[in-house]
This record gives sequence, structure tokens and C-alpha cells, in this order.
Amino acid sequence: MKFYRLSSKGVALPTVIMVMLVGVTIATMLLAMTTSQARTGVTYEDNISALHSAEAGLNEYLWYLNKENAELDFETVTNYPKADPVAAYFIEELESTNMQKTVKVTGWTLRNPDIKRTIEATFKQRSFTEYVYFSDNDPADIWWQSGEKCFGPYHTNTSLRISGSPEFFGAVSYVEGIEYSGSATNDPKFYAGTQQVEPIGYPSNNSELKAHAEADGYVYTGRTSIMLNSDGTITVWNPSSNSNKVTRPLPPNGVIYVDGTATNETTKTNPGPTDQQLRDAAAKRFNQDLGNVFISGTLKGRLTVGAKNDIYITDYDPTYGKDTEAASHETNGIHYASTDFEVDTVTGEIRVTGTGQEDMLGLIADNNVAVLTYGWFNNSGAKMATTGIQVYGAVFAINGSFGNSYNIFKEQDNTWNPTNSFPSPGGKLTVRGAIIQRKRGIVGIGTGFTKDYAHDIRMLYESPPYFLAPVDSGWAINTWKEK
Repeated sequence: MKFYRLSSKGVALPTVIMVMLVGVTIATMLLAMTTSQARTGVTYEDNISALHSAEAGLNEYLWYLNKENAELDFETVTNYPKADPVAAYFIEELESTNMQKTVKVTGWTLRNPDIKRTIEATFKQRSFTEYVYFSDNDPADIWWQSGEKCFGPYHTNTSLRISGSPEFFGAVSYVEGIEYSGSATNDPKFYAGTQQVEPIGYPSNNSELKAHAEADGYVYTGRTSIMLNSDGTITVWNPSSNSNKVTRPLPPNGVIYVDGTATNETTKTNPGPTDQQLRDAAAKRFNQDLGNVFISGTLKGRLTVGAKNDIYITDYDPTYGKDTEAASHETNGIHYASTDFEVDTVTGEIRVTGTGQEDMLGLIADNNVAVLTYGWFNNSGAKMATTGIQVYGAVFAINGSFGNSYNIFKEQDNTWNPTNSFPSPGGKLTVRGAIIQRKRGIVGIGTGFTKDYAHDIRMLYESPPYFLAPVDSGWAINTWKEK
């Protein structure tokens, strides 16, 4: 019998092959993982670089907004950085007003342009018109009282003074503090909160507005009466240069400036005042050399009117030289042709209504902006604006106050006597827009006008043509989000 011996020759080969296969598989997996991680790293790096490139585009747009005479090519690919670029961005301007801009910026790397990051941002410029009520100085004897309501943001560069339970429906900011009357039960309502902030830079004059008027607007010298017509024209009476009234379209750039002499003198008498003294005080304002504006009517379009001295809002067509003529041309102040407002006095909600919603007015005086409540051009002593009057627009009394002219005359020319306030009764003074003033003025004490002030909410994002901005106010990013 033969015995066969099993040989182990070749048994190790399959094992070696299997080990090699496992090794190759693992090596392939490791290589794939390494390659994938490398690719992921590159993708991640390109992703971050694309975002940084988009941010660079935002910074360039911000530079463009804050740099005078800067130029920027929109919807054009820009390499970043300028020297040895590694990325690029593309800027689109989606919306643009004189106070707010919205842009979309897309960035990518040059080596991987398929990976893109997009940012949408809004840029906002601080403006006085974002407040319904702004005062550089709130006098110690003027208080917000019970029954008064402020419909919109409020700011004072001094202190807010409270006596009773006024209501503030917009955000309230102040520089120094809030003072409460010791003789009242104080329970103010701040529905949008309060905040102590740094002072907001306040201008000293409106000379830059004059430059805009000289460039592509209208310039007049001396007393100027302007009637706003609902067809988009204005009728102007400037007796210093021409005794005839002239009707013309709104200026090309929307700016009118009235130059001339200015006065904010104080010549107090005691006791006073008499009717004759008030007529004399009013007559000073009708001097043909003064850079005063008298304005009324219905505005169609956008306009800013500046004055070297005062601006007076009249209840009658101011292009009539005699009060007896003007009396049959009542305007009830200043209105808009296609824009109006609705105010919910309970919730504080303000809605812009009307067919066009494009009308907007700015009135900027170096001294006072006032409702004319006493006197007319023929110095008859007629008492004008003795009922209700409306003022649609942003009014800016740079070195003075917003109020009724009787009180301003009395403060400047006679002993202030609050028991003899005029008009009586004065009705309601309705303002839809913004009030900016050096010193908070008086519209009525005891008698006189009651206040109905509400913000033109469009002025949060836009303002009348070339309206003055706070000193050293630039553009800044307001909101930022990735799309």
C-alpha cells in the first residue's frame, strides 16, 4: 500500500494574495480619503475666500458712498485684491434712495469660480428726518405733558422733560437724561423704549443748500412768497426784483434758496405787548431785504426751500400783497397733491396713503420756521391762521424754533406773557413729516394751537432733495445677510 503525503507547497499564496488585496484596498481607501479631504479642504478654503471676496465688495461700496466724487462700476467683475488677484466679486445695486441703499455682492475664487457666496446688505445714512421731533436744546420750562402723543422717533441733544403721562409711540433718545416734574403724577408711556446716546452733530447754517440752488435750482434775494400749485408748478412773488408774480415749474434739482439779510434780534419792552408793538414786530419780518420765505399751497413733486432768515407758513396764498385780497384764497397751510397719511391714535401706526405717494417737502431756515399767525404784508395787523392749519413736510429751524409767529415775535420783541397767547382759539396744528429745531418752540400756551404731530414714515429711508444731514454723518451698514 502506498501512502501519499500532502504537500503544503503553494498554500501560502492565496493568503499572501488576500493580504495584498486587503492592503491595496486599505491603501486605496486611505488615498481616496486623503484626496477627498484635500478636495474638501480646497473647497472649504475656496468657500471662505469667496465670502471674503464678497465682503471686500461691500467694503468697496461703503468707500464709494462715503468718498466724495468716488466712482464705482456696477455689474462689472472686479478682481480682488488688485495686485496678484486670487478672487473676484460682482456688485449689484438693488435699491437706492438718498438715505438708504440696498446692494447684492457675489464673490468667488479665480481657481474655483463655481463656488460662489452672495451677501445682500442695506446701507443707511443718518438723517434728521428719521425723527418726527428733534431738538438740539429743550428749554427747562417746556415739558411733555398729559394728553400729548408723539407718533414717531424722538431725540433731544439735552434732556427730555416729563410732566404727567405723555405717550411716545416711537423710540426715544436723549443725551443728558429724563427729568420729571415734581408737581405732577408722572407716568409716561414709552412704547418703543428709551436710550441715552451721544450728541448728534448739529449744523450752524444752510449754506450748502445755497450752493445746490446755484448749481441747478432757483435763487432769489430778499422777501419771497411761494405758492405751491397742485399741477406741479410754483407761483413766486419777489417784490425786491419784480412786482409781478411768475409761475414756473419746480427747479430741476428740487432746491430753492432765498438769500438776503438776516436778523434774530431781541428788543424787549416792559410791560407789553400792545397791538401796535406787535404790528411793528410783524412789519420787521416783511422787510423786502430780509431773506424770508412765505409759503403755502399744495405741492406736487419734491422740493426743498431754504432761507437765509425765516420761513413763514401761511394760511392764505402769500403772493397777494394785501390781506383783504388773500382772505379769499385760503389754503389751510401746506398739503401734498397725491400723498396723505392715516394715523391710528391708539396703536400709533402710521400709513402713507394717496394715489402717488411721491410728494415730499423740506423747509430749512437759518433762523425760525413759523406758522404766520399775526400780520400781513400791508401791515394791517390782520390775524392770520386763527383756525386749524396743516403742515406736510420736514421743517428745520437751524438757529431758532418752530412755532407760531405771534409767540416768536413776543419772545424776541416783547416781554413774554403766556396769558396773552395768540391765536385764540387757534384750532389744531397738524404736522405730517419731521420737526428739527435748535430750541423747542411754542405753538400755544393755554390758548393757541393744539399739536397733532406724526412722522412721515417714508423719511426713515429718504428725505427731501439735498436735505441737511447731521454733522460728520456718513454711511454705514444697517443690515447684512447671506443669500
